[in-house]
Amino acid sequence: MRVAFPDAWLDELIAKNDIVSVVSSYVELKPKGRRLWGLCPLHGEKTASFSVSPDKQMFYCFGCHAGGTVIQFVMQMERLSFVEAVQLLAQRAGMTLPENTDDAALQRERAYKERLYEACKQAARFYMQTFLGEEGLPGRQYLAQRGISAEAVKRFGIGFAQEGWDHLKNHLLAQGFTEQELLDAGLLVRNPQKGSVYDAYRGRVIFPIVGVNGRVLGFGARVMNDDKPKYINTGDTPIYNKRNNLYGLHLQKGRRVEDLVIVEGYTDVIGLYEAGVTNAVASLGTALTIQQARLLKRYVSRVYIAYDGDAAGQNATIRGLDILTGEGLDVRVIVFPDAMDPDEFIRNRGKDAFDALKDEALSLNAFKLESMARDYDLSEENGRERYAIAACAFISGLQPVEQGRYFNRLSQKTGYPVDALISQAKTGKVPRERPPYRPNGTWNNIREAQTIEETARTRAESTLLHTMLQSRGATLKAVEQGAAELFSVQAYQKFAAEIIAAYAQETEPNCARMMSAMPPEEAEIIAAVLGKDLPGDDPEKVVSDCIRRIRRIETEAELERLGVQLADSTKTVQQKQEIMLEIQRLNRELRG
Repeated sequence: MRVAFPDAWLDELIAKNDIVSVVSSYVELKPKGRRLWGLCPLHGEKTASFSVSPDKQMFYCFGCHAGGTVIQFVMQMERLSFVEAVQLLAQRAGMTLPENTDDAALQRERAYKERLYEACKQAARFYMQTFLGEEGLPGRQYLAQRGISAEAVKRFGIGFAQEGWDHLKNHLLAQGFTEQELLDAGLLVRNPQKGSVYDAYRGRVIFPIVGVNGRVLGFGARVMNDDKPKYINTGDTPIYNKRNNLYGLHLQKGRRVEDLVIVEGYTDVIGLYEAGVTNAVASLGTALTIQQARLLKRYVSRVYIAYDGDAAGQNATIRGLDILTGEGLDVRVIVFPDAMDPDEFIRNRGKDAFDALKDEALSLNAFKLESMARDYDLSEENGRERYAIAACAFISGLQPVEQGRYFNRLSQKTGYPVDALISQAKTGKVPRERPPYRPNGTWNNIREAQTIEETARTRAESTLLHTMLQSRGATLKAVEQGAAELFSVQAYQKFAAEIIAAYAQETEPNCARMMSAMPPEEAEIIAAVLGKDLPGDDPEKVVSDCIRRIRRIETEAELERLGVQLADSTKTVQQKQEIMLEIQRLNRELRG
């Protein structure tokens, strides 16, 4: 059941989160007619089919059929629940959630999350105190060997978890936290065989993960030797999901930076920071997500990927490139020599060398061509030939201006003349355009849009519904003629009931609020209706025409059904006579 917020509060939330402003933070919009248009951020396209209606405070994509209010937009873009989207928009507008919401479960959820935030905060303090105390000597020695200074320890809140099974557990239980709260926060784990509960991190250096809201959400714990796994990270909890966060991003709050450098690990961020590169963030693992790309886009338009130089890091770079460019970011790749990682490189060669690599960073397509070359032995003629053919097929799918640049590079790398490479590209197949990348590694639409099969009836119903919004008189006319019982689409039925209820209370229907309370799939259906232009006729006449059309379609469908029954050889003579009488009656209705 969807949480119901007070109408007045929800109206204020929507008013303070103008849909044009919110959508514009994700995609560029340009005015055309009464709407604003842009490339749909929910599916891949090259021709703008995504529209925003400022007057109705709704969006609709004529390509993938996604639609709704600012709340549904945020739900789909950020993969949030209704409550989470409302919370995000409230935070954006500087509003506090109402205490008088009619859902007690929401109040309990909010209070419980506050307990988990506090538990993580107290855990971070405990780990820092341990690091500074006698038990933290192994951690201090390890960080000193890595060249991490005391200033960086303080800046990033680094701590230490000493060996033992219950140091943190006993400390936090003594502060009044329950065992279940600590389990839910990811601070404790349960042995499934024995049922015992113990500290999640032991004998490791602790890196607190701080959200953009400045609150500790989880932890990364690194071993100090060659044991595996090297890192243990907090899993998904009610307050933390690594797909939606970036390590170190909270340090960019309030700063104006031209770009961000995205690396793989905690120590990469810290090492770069100590060397003077203060705009680095980590993807909390090599698998960059769409949510993280959208988070980056809130801060900058250009991103440099600086993953490790080994094969795993380079493969992760390719995945990250497609995700970042799919979200409209300008992406460059910093390539480290000798399979080095960013922390190792900058500590050995310094910031100037890093800046030089950054200046020489490769574009998306240049990096893909370089990565492609790794699959061939370019010291052999056969290898160069096979690489040239594969690279030409790739280049043939690029813009003509780009092709000239890459043909020259390819010529230098393989030794083939540019003219020969151009001729080869003309014989190759152009790679088909791929829709956005999904986190599971498949190429497909991000979401399956909810659509209604367009028939004569659904066209009439959608026009009727849209027209009812135009005036109280049109709605009264619809009610008088029994329109409420004619809608065959459930979303239409619900929205019509809301329109009728609003006019019955002598108020104008608030489309944004009405749609905000609907599930996304139903809001999309309504957005599709409201995204169409209305006929310019008198609303009350349009209502009557639509109802007459719907009833005629119903009658024709009933006649077709009766015709099938009449042809049924199992029917008795009397039954067939009754069917004939009904057919005659319905035909008279049609003629009348």
